[in-house]
Amino acid sequence: MTQEKKGTKWELTLQKFSLFKNSVDLVKYPVITEKTYFALYKNSQYTFDVDKRLTKTQIKKLFENLFNVDVIAVNTHIPPRKKVRIGMTQGNRPWFKRAIITLKKGQSLNYILKKEN
Repeated sequence: MTQEKKGTKWELTLQKFSLFKNSVDLVKYPVITEKTYFALYKNSQYTFDVDKRLTKTQIKKLFENLFNVDVIAVNTHIPPRKKVRIGMTQGNRPWFKRAIITLKKGQSLNYILKKEN
């Protein structure tokens, strides 16, 4: 690596997403449904919507750095887009990737995310 590109692979990956100030911006919001509650209590699985460009390894590293937990597995899928109609105009909801994160037994997430200014 050259002198300009110092840092770990993770730091270089985050530089690709230069639109975002920090890694918290890559996590959109937690998905809270009846199905995700069952997965949380049975299997210690948390469901989040994340930026579509992230890969599974990047998502794993992101959650390990943000919440200081051990991630066992990351499952992802891209749900189908839903059409939205407001009056005469018609459009689609934004794209995102849904990530189901399995944590080590005995660990949990406190997912009140605070953005830094």
